[in-house]
Amino acid sequence: MPQRPFRIFDRQPAGPAASNENDAGWLRYRNLKVEAVIFLLLLVTFAAMLGKSALTRQTLELSPRSTQYAGYAFADDENGGRSSVTPDPNRPMAWSCEIRAGVAYPYCGYGMLLNLGAKGRGLDFSRYQTLTLRLNWRGEADRLKVLLKTAPPAALRHRLGDQDVPLAAEVSVVPGANTIVLPLDRLALEPWWLSSHGVSRRDVTPELSDVRSIAVAISDAPPGSLAVSMDSVAVEGVQLSDEQWYLIILGVWLLMIGAFLVHRLLGMRRDFETRQRQQADEARALSDARIAAETANAAKSQFLSHMSHELRTPLNAVIGYSYWLSRGNLDPKQRTAVDAIRSSGEHLLAVITDILDLAKIEAGKLDLQPVAFDLAACLVELDQMFRLRAEEKGLAFVVEQAPEVPGQIVADPKRLRQVLINLLGNAVKFTDAGSVTLRVDRLEDGAGETARLRFTVEDTGIGIAPDQLDAIFRPFEQVGDASRHVGGTGLGLSITRQILETMGGEIRVDSTPGQGSRFVVEASVGRVETATAKLQA
Repeated sequence: MPQRPFRIFDRQPAGPAASNENDAGWLRYRNLKVEAVIFLLLLVTFAAMLGKSALTRQTLELSPRSTQYAGYAFADDENGGRSSVTPDPNRPMAWSCEIRAGVAYPYCGYGMLLNLGAKGRGLDFSRYQTLTLRLNWRGEADRLKVLLKTAPPAALRHRLGDQDVPLAAEVSVVPGANTIVLPLDRLALEPWWLSSHGVSRRDVTPELSDVRSIAVAISDAPPGSLAVSMDSVAVEGVQLSDEQWYLIILGVWLLMIGAFLVHRLLGMRRDFETRQRQQADEARALSDARIAAETANAAKSQFLSHMSHELRTPLNAVIGYSYWLSRGNLDPKQRTAVDAIRSSGEHLLAVITDILDLAKIEAGKLDLQPVAFDLAACLVELDQMFRLRAEEKGLAFVVEQAPEVPGQIVADPKRLRQVLINLLGNAVKFTDAGSVTLRVDRLEDGAGETARLRFTVEDTGIGIAPDQLDAIFRPFEQVGDASRHVGGTGLGLSITRQILETMGGEIRVDSTPGQGSRFVVEASVGRVETATAKLQA
């Protein structure tokens, strides 16, 4: 009897109580809109808090006590001028200068080297927006030049090598304390540097991610003395660290997930009845399909049962009469014809048997009939069956039974013999030189009433490629040389594995192309002495 399909809510009988309960259920669906909006607002608030905490103001400050720089002074005497600069030995970032005429553009200044690490890389200013200088100024000049030297851009390194690229901006100063706030985007390339290297401003994009030095200079000033004492140099800006960027991504994901959940919740009411109808339709379709399949399976089983009798009876007669005819006095042509009739009939009978076995397996009707029988006698029959065929091909055929293997066992002798015949038949068919060996070993005793046996069929034949080891156990699959497939259906190994699984056994194969194959069958069988003891009891 088919089971009732799964439903989220079962329909209640008509009546006031059922009506009130249904109304209460739909009321919960109506409230989903309000709950979804509240949930979405909570997510937006949380994501906004994450974003606000991620956008923080960062400051990098260089002071006289900092260890992130090395100070240096410079003047036009390096280029033939007469100006001089004197750093204060007692106060870092403090210096005095004497401007003297004699060159077109006299200058002097003080700078801080920032690329002090082992890799010689400067500081990263790409996340900052402003440069703030706090200094005390004494002198006649009223303007200073702020200089940043950066690494050359990657596009021009083949021309510039590792030369510094100077960025500069002029700022106004007054005697005494000065606080200069300079946006970094006001810094521009020095005109003299552009002309000396033959490049334009459009060709150079400053690399603020690698700032190598910061300097303050006085140039084109009237002769005289001046002194500068810098209290600090700082860069500031709103920036994101990697962790903060991940917080923003998390907030965006929360919003997306929240929106998706809200969409799903609001769609539940629309999908509810559709899902119920689909489940009812699917249940009816499954019930109809199962009834049709059971009917078809019964018809197939009845057909196979009739065909088994209708086909086997005339085939057995054909085979029997062919044996009878072969005993008479026949000329060579007649004997060849009779032998062809007999071999064709036997082949057709084997094909029909395999197909019927496969049909039984697929229908789950492969029944085992275990009885006590002589395993040693069974092995002798197999030896007689295949030895002549192997010797006709010049093969050595060996059947070995370990001493600990019991002579009498309880199993289905027909099916066990069928398994071994399939394996030995393939071994002889696909071996042209060498040997075919069947070994039987006892692995271990089972739980009181059974013993575990191992049957090994080993040959020195053509072998099987590694990518074809699974295919050989599929129905109607034949691998290897097509010329050797004559007389086979590709069902033997498939039926063999199904029989062993029904017996609670297993089959494994190891093979090397050109060297041979090794099939190992393990199965549990009953022990005759145990069965006999039970009967006596």
